[in-house]
Amino acid sequence: MSETHTDQANAFDADACVIGAGPAGLAAAKALADRGISFDWFEKGSMVGGLWRIDNDNGGAAAYETLHLNSSRPLTQYPSFPMPADWPDYPSHELMARYFQDFADHFDLTGRVTFNTPVEKVETLSGAGRPGQSGWAVTTREGAGTYRHVVVANGHHSEPRTPDFPGQFTGQSFHAHEYVEPEVFEDKDVLVIGVGNSGMDIACDATKLARSVTVVTRHGVHVLPKYAFGRPIDQFGSPLNAYLPFPLERKLYEVIQRMSTGRPQDRGLPEPDHRLLSAHPTVSSEFCDRVGHGDIAIKPGIERFDGETVRFADGSSIEADLVVYATGYRVALPFLAADLYDPAGNRMPLYQRVLTPDLPGLYFIGFVQTVGSNIPLTEMQSEWVGDLITGACVVPPEPEIAEWIAADQAAMARRYVRSDRHTMQVDFWRYAHALELCRKRTSESGTGSGLAGRLRRKLSRASA
Repeated sequence: MSETHTDQANAFDADACVIGAGPAGLAAAKALADRGISFDWFEKGSMVGGLWRIDNDNGGAAAYETLHLNSSRPLTQYPSFPMPADWPDYPSHELMARYFQDFADHFDLTGRVTFNTPVEKVETLSGAGRPGQSGWAVTTREGAGTYRHVVVANGHHSEPRTPDFPGQFTGQSFHAHEYVEPEVFEDKDVLVIGVGNSGMDIACDATKLARSVTVVTRHGVHVLPKYAFGRPIDQFGSPLNAYLPFPLERKLYEVIQRMSTGRPQDRGLPEPDHRLLSAHPTVSSEFCDRVGHGDIAIKPGIERFDGETVRFADGSSIEADLVVYATGYRVALPFLAADLYDPAGNRMPLYQRVLTPDLPGLYFIGFVQTVGSNIPLTEMQSEWVGDLITGACVVPPEPEIAEWIAADQAAMARRYVRSDRHTMQVDFWRYAHALELCRKRTSESGTGSGLAGRLRRKLSRASA
């Protein structure tokens, strides 16, 4: 049981509970610790770092031997803890695992985690706490505790998603989540389903040892290089992007893409049915060259499996020994009952992607997807949550929250290709600025009905 905060009712074991010790959980714990907020912290594995720890025993490791960042070092690090300046532009998973451990040690967080303790259930308490805040009961296999606030930070890459296809494949198959080293591809005919970052990385790895590599995509995809004009491509953005009209920003990146890699259809890929940034782009400096070299063949959607024969929508077929499903993840919150909060279809309509008005005291950290890294965004989210818990800032009235959520969901539907992958997208700099404005909102600022309030709402909705 944690020591209670000075203004906390004795009914609670601690002010807050943090679930998960990956990048989001580390950011949340630091923000709470910095403010003197008492908290318990549970991690189902035995180490910090989440999916970046290739040896993580929590079942959430998604790293593989050749994995490097797809966002550059300065735009991946926590704002409060820069990575060493002599590290490469795109650090490896080994360096990232070290970075998270160093972060935990530097801020004296490691000893605060209760490891090997999965959270089994999070429920509301009835009638406890301040008006409008009933409090929460958290059950682990070791026991139960009560808290005024719960911070959910277990990540949105926790449950691999594998689609069903007609027929049956009788060869070897696995999800990209299980991939570790390229030796598994030696002397095999490999089929990779999916063209996200992991799918392209894995396909490129396979070309070095496999007999053949085929990649399946139902739609064309935009591929951004890691470098353009000698700079990491994500460094063409800046805080000024928060004020830049989105159509202009998109045009800028389209010009960069055209001048650095050309159009996807010019590089042997299917022509996309959407413009750049209307779906999550993939970042790869190798994939297009591998396609151009003939090392990777591109096929449309799968019609069916017949043993080890794979039949495609265009009537062609191939023989495959090994299928890799690089087909994404489902958000899994097994400790929350579906009638309390259900992320079905990866839909999480939250105010600023952090809170829901009808469940006060419940916060979600890290459930965002952006071009680049969400790691610095988790720290910004956590700083805001810390301020909300201490009362340094407030949330808008519920009607304004509901209005924002409706506008946010509509904006995503208009902009993005309909997919479970595009339910939590944000533009990095616009979202960062929106969180900054949220932290400035105090009880004295009211609902923001004047010019500043209108600007705040406009920028907040633009974070979609």
